[in-house]
Amino acid sequence: MTFFSPEFVLLFLLFFVIYWAAKNFVSMQKLLILFASYAFICANSLYFALVLFGFTCAVFVCGKYLQEHGKLVRLLEQSPKISEDLVNNTQNNSQSTELISYKNKFAPTSNLALGVIIGFCVLFLCFFKYYDFFYGVFAGFFEFFGLSLFESVAFPLGVSYYTFMSITYLLAMYRGQCERCDDFISLACFLAFFPSIVMGPISRASDEKGLRALLPQFNEPKNFSCGDEIFTLVIFACVKLLVISSLLSPYVNNIFSSVYSSSSSASQILLAILLYGVVLYANFSGFIDMSRALALALGFELAQNFAMPYAARNIREFWQRWHITLTTFITRYIYIPLGGSAKGFTRTQINVLIAFGLSGIWHGAEWNFLIWGLLHGVGLVIFNAYKALALPQLNYYVSLILTYIFVSFAWIFFANDFDNSLVILKGLFAALGAGNFGSQTALVILLLAGVGLYHKCAGFFGFCVHMLSCMPILLKALVLGLVFSMIIAIMPSGIPSFIYASF
Repeated sequence: MTFFSPEFVLLFLLFFVIYWAAKNFVSMQKLLILFASYAFICANSLYFALVLFGFTCAVFVCGKYLQEHGKLVRLLEQSPKISEDLVNNTQNNSQSTELISYKNKFAPTSNLALGVIIGFCVLFLCFFKYYDFFYGVFAGFFEFFGLSLFESVAFPLGVSYYTFMSITYLLAMYRGQCERCDDFISLACFLAFFPSIVMGPISRASDEKGLRALLPQFNEPKNFSCGDEIFTLVIFACVKLLVISSLLSPYVNNIFSSVYSSSSSASQILLAILLYGVVLYANFSGFIDMSRALALALGFELAQNFAMPYAARNIREFWQRWHITLTTFITRYIYIPLGGSAKGFTRTQINVLIAFGLSGIWHGAEWNFLIWGLLHGVGLVIFNAYKALALPQLNYYVSLILTYIFVSFAWIFFANDFDNSLVILKGLFAALGAGNFGSQTALVILLLAGVGLYHKCAGFFGFCVHMLSCMPILLKALVLGLVFSMIIAIMPSGIPSFIYASF
């Protein structure tokens, strides 16, 4: 069941009515969300629901444990000069006695406990994400000892997202940032929330760097007041997914497939390479728009995950605009713990390469994903070196186009395995060497020109929301009906699949 299936639309409308009928009962709304979320997961697989429930129980218990350890750490930080003499003080300082008791009981294991629990979450994700890889590596070893293993393990729905979200929850519990939302139902809703479990974004348990946390919202009263924004998000999602991605995807796939028969011209291959990023962005951001629309319809605000990434003038800016919640997570929990930019230029670049390498491996345990991640890492290192040398800035439009071309060629390794990626590159250079430029050079130039002008669309979403808000109800219904009719008329048949689902 997907967000665009007729069954989901009908069930969501029914749920919407029941949910808002319980507007004055926050606890009832939480239970309704939990029921709907697990029903959505069970519609895909009961096994996925059982895995998530078991993981949620483990995270809840670990979170309570870390909450107690966090109290200890904060108390000790408030009074760093505690000594045993305070216990015998005639004033009988009860706070000091409590601090020493905590110190003797929990302090030696607080950091170790946090590391072990976070490690458990990472291993949980790695088990499902890399089982096939490690099975292929160690299958012979286990067979030698007469042991048998499952050849494959089903990849649970949304496991990458709710594992990362659980890490933000555990750290927030340790830091004392979840006192008002540390109950099991809130956590279960947070990890299973059906609008975002399949495609994200990676929501947080506590507010940080302008990103509003999702977890506290489950305990807040809701108001339905964003109808125009919801309709605009749905329209954007449908245009991106049902029109742009669905129409361009077959063309890109056909061109990549024809490379093996040496029948594609250089302009065809280049156009397919440059268009793949458009297909991926339209698909991924389209599903995110729908996710945000569904959440808003229930009174929740999800983090923005894209901010016109192809309007980026360099690779750093691209990652500030693309998959923002993943970038923030990697920066906060990988790059900064490695030392970030605080240990000199050379160490900073090493940290960048490590962070991007791990980002690539997160997408899959294959060489192509590692290369894709490292390409972006190398691109950022080059950009940092360029800035450090104080070289003159490139023209604004040249920067836009060069960044887009670099990102597009890196996508080759994201979209294909290592061998096929090399075949595509060889096919391109072979066609160029043979002078087989083809007849689509004008389309390549037109696409790059569009990239150069793309930044002019900034603010278009807000403009659409404003226009809808200014329309009378009857005119609004007429305009929305006309827009959706045009989308249905243009779109190809079938329900689009989520490209990022396997990550």
